[in-house]
Amino acid sequence: MNIIELTNNIEDVVTKNNLVDDASVLKNEYAIAKSEELQKTIDTMEDDNRVLKIGILGRVKAGKSSLLNALVFDGQDVLPKAATPMTAALTVLQYGDETKAEVDFFTHEDIEDIKQIASRYERKLENIKTDEYEKLKKIKLKKEKVDKLSHEQEEEVLQKALKIALRELKKDDNLSSSYDQYQKIKNPGVTVDELEQYKFITASDITELNSKLSEFVGSSGKYMPFTKSVTMSINQDSLKDIQIIDTPGVNDPVVSREDRTRDLLKDCDVVLIVSPSGQFLSSEDLELMDRITSKEGIRELYLVASQVDNQLYGSEKESILSNALSKIETKLTSQQSDVLKSLKNNNQEVGSTFDNLIKNRVIASSGICYNMFKNFGTQNDWDSNMNHVWKLLNENYKDFFVDEDTAMTSLKKLANIESIEKIISDVREQKDAILAKRKEEFAKAKYKSLIDYKVALEQDIKDQIHRVETSDIDELKQQKESIEQFKTKAIDMTNDVYSDMVEQLEFDIKTKLLDKLNSYFNKSRKDLQEAESTDIETSTYDHGFWSWKFGSDRYEQKSETFTTVKAGLVRTSLENLTDDVEITIDVEAKQYVVNWRKTIYKELVSTLRNEAGDDMLDVMLISKTIRSILNSVIFPDISYDGNFPKALKKSGTLKKSKAEEFRNEAYNYVSDLKSRVKQDIQVYVGALISTLKQEDIGESIFSKYSKEIEQLENDIENKEITLDRLNNILQQLGAINE
Repeated sequence: MNIIELTNNIEDVVTKNNLVDDASVLKNEYAIAKSEELQKTIDTMEDDNRVLKIGILGRVKAGKSSLLNALVFDGQDVLPKAATPMTAALTVLQYGDETKAEVDFFTHEDIEDIKQIASRYERKLENIKTDEYEKLKKIKLKKEKVDKLSHEQEEEVLQKALKIALRELKKDDNLSSSYDQYQKIKNPGVTVDELEQYKFITASDITELNSKLSEFVGSSGKYMPFTKSVTMSINQDSLKDIQIIDTPGVNDPVVSREDRTRDLLKDCDVVLIVSPSGQFLSSEDLELMDRITSKEGIRELYLVASQVDNQLYGSEKESILSNALSKIETKLTSQQSDVLKSLKNNNQEVGSTFDNLIKNRVIASSGICYNMFKNFGTQNDWDSNMNHVWKLLNENYKDFFVDEDTAMTSLKKLANIESIEKIISDVREQKDAILAKRKEEFAKAKYKSLIDYKVALEQDIKDQIHRVETSDIDELKQQKESIEQFKTKAIDMTNDVYSDMVEQLEFDIKTKLLDKLNSYFNKSRKDLQEAESTDIETSTYDHGFWSWKFGSDRYEQKSETFTTVKAGLVRTSLENLTDDVEITIDVEAKQYVVNWRKTIYKELVSTLRNEAGDDMLDVMLISKTIRSILNSVIFPDISYDGNFPKALKKSGTLKKSKAEEFRNEAYNYVSDLKSRVKQDIQVYVGALISTLKQEDIGESIFSKYSKEIEQLENDIENKEITLDRLNNILQQLGAINE
């Protein structure tokens, strides 16, 4: 059976038996596409005239655009390098005699699909809200000892029920993202029919084309919600015979664009994953590599460690530039080998895909250094970022940038674009073999994913059957009665443990964050002191020829003591401080919360098991319930975006009043930053603890636990009907010939 037929057969069973919601999580996990999408991809692969498709993937701010500018546009800033709306757009680059673009919009059918899923979201939201409202109302009436709630109390209960429903649905990416997408589509007052007039865009050059495209790919663009992707045709020889898919970051905050990126992964024949050297091979990178190899069948995979120039000034610093670069490459190579060996062991189906990456030295590159190399003769036109990198290189490795020849050699080595150009050259030569293998591997990967998806659906049904067959209705009823007797005490115990751990979290997160940040601020102040020195300048003052008449020497030696500051060293230190603060606040705070969730999960499960015993509680069910409740809590986000002042963007050695002004600016910046950060942490922790304290964790756990038991009880009371329905679904899935 081919993959199209297999897809249709499985989806028929899912749709006919109302398993769409239950299956949505599994579909995402196994990268299951619609049969129309699969057929479209297969048709494209069978086209004898198709070009080689190369995907450039990675996180936002990973340096993808710098790399593309170097590879395709010879180092010119054609594609913006910052994380702007333009770079976040999904763009296909291909050769064309004229500069133009074709915008692919959502069709009526696409929007109707999105609308239907959004409607399911609204229905499910209303159902959950109604159920939660009835439960909360009953609790409130009992607590207040009244027969009827006031209008204010009704509204309070309703809002809490809505909050719980929204939180529950947030966990369903497919429903929530489709709902979000549909809200954006229906709000701008744009109709699909009028979009066709904007489908084709022409321009005299790439700059004009980018400007015209802002309405279609910009975050606030009028037509952005309707844009699937943009194909840009450019008269550039480097694009002949290939097509480059420049994806937004895999952590793109615009959900619809990220979904579209993942859809297009299966169309790539070759993939270059760009991972910044400073955060090489993150969990997002590994998730992406796992998906494109095991689920999309891509076997031509290359890895580039970008922005290597950023790593030259910390612990990797050496007196000789080549030694520092070699040290960085060795470290990244070891990391690459270890991580990919583990990934391969866990995904045997990828075969030899990772072998070359495991045994070969890492490809480290710097797009900005290539830009500087190609534009060395026009330094007056360099942007501030290029000038900053140039200053750092000269201050830290001045012997390797003393003249044009040595500087050009050093920049070219750091850029290492030749290694990446060789990859493009090699895959071009092997085009026919790659395309044939790609088609075969795609079919194998999709077939395996479909079988795994089918098996997972079958296992889910078998688990339901097993529980219905093995659970005793009397035991369940007795368990419900026991829980009711034990419930009040258990809720109080659970809430006590929860309350204690919330207080501990409040103390720990404040202490640990501030301690770590204080170490950064102390180091920065030490750097400022080391960058400052006192110099003495001696000069000779001539009193003139007649000075002897007044009893003084004609020549007088005068000395002046003044302050000097190495501005480049200060700037680097403060920029590092700002980066450290951003990363610590953004990453560390979230990690503390993740660890706390794991700890409190264990504590709550342990507390209830010790107090109630395994006879009274279904351990697996209560564990599942607690995990579900904890995962449903929406934690506030924290991030910090340091606003580096223009007055500190200086370099060289400053003297006298300029040095003192710069020094004062630096100390003021550190002081202000520390105050802002402390305040931000206080606000974040306050919001975090407030959110956690609003949760009646004990009541939520036992309410959901009781609901799970009631559902199981209902299934057992209608055992024959339930088992017939489940076995029928299982037979339908089993009847699908593989």
